[in-house]
This record gives sequence, C-alpha cells and structure tokens, in this order.
Amino acid sequence: MNLRNINIAFLLLSTIILGSCKTKQESVQLTNSKPKNILFLAIDDLKPLLNAYGENQMYTPNIDRLAKMGTIFTNAHVQQAICGASRASVMTGMYPDHTKVWDLETDFRDSAPELLSMPEYLITQGYETSATGKIYHKGIDRKSWSIPYSNPNYYDEKYGTPAFGSYQDPETKRIMNAALKEGREKGLTNRALRNYVFNILRPSTESANVSDLSYTTGLYTIEGIKKMDKIIKTGKPFFVGIGYQKPHLPFVAPKKYWDLYKREDIKLAVPQKQSEGTPKWAFHSFGELRNMSDIDSRLDTGDVLPEAKQRELIHGYMACISYVDAQIGILLDALEERNILDETIVVLWGDHGYHLGDHALWNKHSNFEQATRIPFMFAGPGVAKNTKIDKPVELLDLFPTLFDLAGVKEAKVDGKSLKPLLDTDPKTNINPTYAVSQYPRWKDKMGYSIRTDRYRYTEWHNDGYRSFTPYKEERILARELYDYEVDPLETKNLINDASYADTAKLLKAELKSFLTK
Repeated sequence: MNLRNINIAFLLLSTIILGSCKTKQESVQLTNSKPKNILFLAIDDLKPLLNAYGENQMYTPNIDRLAKMGTIFTNAHVQQAICGASRASVMTGMYPDHTKVWDLETDFRDSAPELLSMPEYLITQGYETSATGKIYHKGIDRKSWSIPYSNPNYYDEKYGTPAFGSYQDPETKRIMNAALKEGREKGLTNRALRNYVFNILRPSTESANVSDLSYTTGLYTIEGIKKMDKIIKTGKPFFVGIGYQKPHLPFVAPKKYWDLYKREDIKLAVPQKQSEGTPKWAFHSFGELRNMSDIDSRLDTGDVLPEAKQRELIHGYMACISYVDAQIGILLDALEERNILDETIVVLWGDHGYHLGDHALWNKHSNFEQATRIPFMFAGPGVAKNTKIDKPVELLDLFPTLFDLAGVKEAKVDGKSLKPLLDTDPKTNINPTYAVSQYPRWKDKMGYSIRTDRYRYTEWHNDGYRSFTPYKEERILARELYDYEVDPLETKNLINDASYADTAKLLKAELKSFLTK
C-alpha cells in the first residue's frame, strides 16, 4: 500500500504507519495484522545454476516450486564474494565497510559492536528466533537466537558419522581414520591434526550410495522443522534460519543426485582464460580448491584444470544443488502440512556465486559476475507469484525487505526494502539502478564494483582505501568495464575503448558518489 493513498482518518484509527521506500534508505511498516513467520534459507556457494533461472539442464523442481510461489530477482548481487563478509552484511543490512568484515575471521560483534543482527532485532518485536546450519561464517552468535542455535548429529545409523563431517565412502573413512591415528601418535592435535589428515586425503568429490540423512544437509532440514514446531507451540511468530553448507566444497551428495546428470553432457566454461586488458590482481589461483588432495597444488593463476577433473567437479556441484533442492521440497511440504504456508515469508539466497572454470577461475573471491551474482527469491503473503524482476538489487536489501513484508517496524540499515517491487500494487515501485560489490586483494588493494542492468564498472584502489577514508584519484590503480549486452562472458576490459568513454564517465561518477556519500 502506498502512503499517498492513506488518508488522515485511517491513520488516526489504525495507528498504522507505512513508509515509502527510497534507494539506500530503510523501509518502514507497521501493520495491524499478526507479524508473519520467516523461513530463512541460506545456501552456501550457490550461484543461479537453477532451472528457475533458465538453466534447464538442472533438476531443481522444488526451488522451481518456490519460484512459482513468489518472485525471483535475476540480477541480484552480494556485497563481497566471500562467506564471512557476505553473511555479516546480510545479517546486519550493512555494507562491509560498515561491518568492517572483509575476511573469514572477523566477527562483526568485535569490529562493529553497535550493530544489531536481523534476528536479534526481531526478538525485540516479539519473535522467537532460532537456527541450524551455517548462518554466520564465524561462530553461532548467541545474541541472535531466543531459542538456542543447534546443529544435529543424529546421522543415519546404517552409515554412521561422516569423516570430518563430509565423507561416507568406506575406503575414504578407513584412510582418514588411519591418518588420524598416525597424527595422534605424533602428538598432533586440533588444526595440526586436521591438516595432517587432509594432506594425506581430502577428496574434492564423493558419490556414495547412502541416504539423505547420512550428511548434515539432510539433518539440517529435520532440525529446522523441529525448531519451527517448537516455536509454533508458543503462539509467537518465528524466524527460523536453515543454513545449507552445500554446494560448498567438498562436493559430496548421495549417489542418487549424481545419477540425475550425465557427466558427458556437462558443458564446460568457455573461454577458460583471463579477460583481455584486466589487471592481474582481479584474478586468483583458487587456493580453496587447490587445498583438496586430488587437485594439483602447483596450479597458479590462469592455469586450467584437466577436462576430466572439471567435469567431475561440475557434476558434483550440480548433484549438491539437487540434494539441497530436495530439502527445500521437504520444508515447503512441512509448511503446508502445518497450514502456515500462507502466513510465512520464505526467502532463499546464496551467500555468493561461484566460478566453475570461467576466467580460468574456481570458487568465488572476485568481483566478476560469476562470483557476485546469486539466486535471490521471496515467497509468501504480499509477494507477487511466478514473477521475475531484472532490476539490479543487493543481498543486504534482504533485511529491510523481510521486515517490510512481515509487518515489523523499521530498522536503520544500509539496505532498501524491495517490497514495492515484490508486491502486486502497481502504484508502488522503486527503480534501483545498480548493485555494489567489493573485494580486497592482497593487503592493500580494494576493488569496488557497481553492476547496472547492462554494465559492470570496477575501480581498484591502493593504500588500504575504504569508503570511509578520503577518495583520491591517485589511489586508483586500475579500472574495469564490461558490457553484458555484447560480452556476457567478460572476455575484454572495455575501459580504454573510446566508444565507451561516456559510459565509463557516467559509471565512475555513480561509484564515486556511492563511495563518498
């Protein structure tokens, strides 16, 4: 509902305040209805490799079902393509330069203690909050949960506990257990012991003929439903977060999900080379993948994996997505069985995208499209059904959007409510023009990138620059410009192309305005 359509008499009678949504501002909404439940689905390392996003080689019927129930954003981007920074951003609604989290180790409670998390704020609004799986990267953040966060360990008794939480293949478990014994005999403990084992064996993939409850992915679903049931009994609205850790490496999933795909039909990324004219520090040597024991650790930036290994990895990534997809179906069924589907907001998001060989890159950790672009979808009361929105939006917009949809009062955040795009009222609308991402490289460089409907413009700043320090032209080491209408694979940096001079000037002004506001 739009503010201009509400008359004074209605305001006095209902004391309902509806705020308009403006770019880079929070949304304000109080409603006279009971606040909606929130099912918060965080999926680690998930790029938009989904049938609902036009990837018809994928078997994802349950995420398709969710998409038809609501609205998906096709041009959504994370604030930084690394778990720690991205999750701190979405959970607080703040950019990384506000959370001061740019890595995997920093806890926003230490770097920006004045910030409140989304579930922490919801507790003050009468919600019960709880979670299982990977929500934050570092720790469990006890302040966020009114009912303790917990991770399940009741694995399928037929197969037992997976080795290092990941592996069920009997031979893999045998070798790892032997390595553990050796390491302990050498006096190793904790991380040193873990590294000793992983240096001997740490496969990048596993296809074992086991049940869904043999890995944590299946257990998180059961645990999440238990938490919902516990809160439903209280009569309070719930926020339940379920953080699936697949398709993160290692790519392990029950064999039945691997069997959905034929490896020989899998398409490899093209071209597998670095972009022409792009600064070398925009790329990386995919150390996360090289830490797996079956990957050549000597590979360097720009090196290409053998084709057979690429197909195996992509096959595993796809199998993991279908494994998670099956869990989404169980959750949607659970909402229907409890007759709460119509009073529950469901949001599904990936914490960043993923390189699968493009630019000779794997994993995330860049400002390129494959690393920043994510699946992002909402369903539930007040959300238009079976709708796609192409406008550029940001993951940190999730925080105020959920509050607006659920009927919770405003919170001061960097993100903007996307409810005017999600609802079915043609009189409400916003027009976001770009999404911002950033990525640090080495100790002193930071790349800031804006993605519009057509272009990506990136500046690499030196000397430890952040947006809260003075913007100086002499700090800019390099710039990038890509036109997705003519070059969707980012094969050439167009920043020095004279025909794009006006575009580059305009985008530079947009980015500078954002960085200096």
